[in-house]
Amino acid sequence: MSSFTNRRSEPRFSADQPVVVSVVNPIPGVIEGASKSGLRVTTKVAIKKDAIVEIKWDRAIVIAKVCYCRKAAGKYNLGLKVTEVIGGAKIRTRPDAA
Repeated sequence: MSSFTNRRSEPRFSADQPVVVSVVNPIPGVIEGASKSGLRVTTKVAIKKDAIVEIKWDRAIVIAKVCYCRKAAGKYNLGLKVTEVIGGAKIRTRPDAA
């Protein structure tokens, strides 16, 4: 018999269940370009190709897949394929955009 005292408030049972664990750390970024099905975002941190990311602003959340991540001028340019949009906020265009 073990001298360890079980302090759990509920019994633990053995399991063997596959799961997907996602770690989400907010990374500030800027939308540099957009189309109906994609975004170009710059960040200070590299994100792996094929990662699923969540982009939040105003009243919208966009779920997207990273198509590419390229380092440029101390930042990272991400090409994102939009898979889902929740909410209806608009992207502000630059005054010089045609």
